Amino acid sequence: MQKRPTGITIIAVAYILLALISLLWSGLVFGIGGVSSLFGSIFGAENVAAFGSSTIWTAVLGILAAVVQIIVAIGLLAMKKWAWTLALIAVGLTLLQGLGAMFAGGFFGLICGGIGLIIPLIILFYLLRKNTQAAFGVK
Repeated sequence: MQKRPTGITIIAVAYILLALISLLWSGLVFGIGGVSSLFGSIFGAENVAAFGSSTIWTAVLGILAAVVQIIVAIGLLAMKKWAWTLALIAVGLTLLQGLGAMFAGGFFGLICGGIGLIIPLIILFYLLRKNTQAAFGVK
């Protein structure tokens, strides 16, 4: 293995920050979804209950993404070969989370989800560079 490139350190820190943001946002979305589902069911508002249920699944995906991002950050800092592959999977989960937020959260979700896709796309581009792959012994 080569010395860890500065870009990998930056990506590892970005994964930690993304994980924290994912946990905070998912907690908020989970709470809103839970309340919507509960009150929609109690008061017979099926649309509100359905919104709450779909929102909860978006939150669960966000929490899963955060856990994977933390594991990836640790692996990238240690320059583990498996971390490169897992980083690609984590980027995929993050992109799915952002897309879910875009389509489940109305206009606010559309804007925040779209902005939230910028960093994962940059990470994906960097990870697929030949120099980065070589540093992890991939290819």
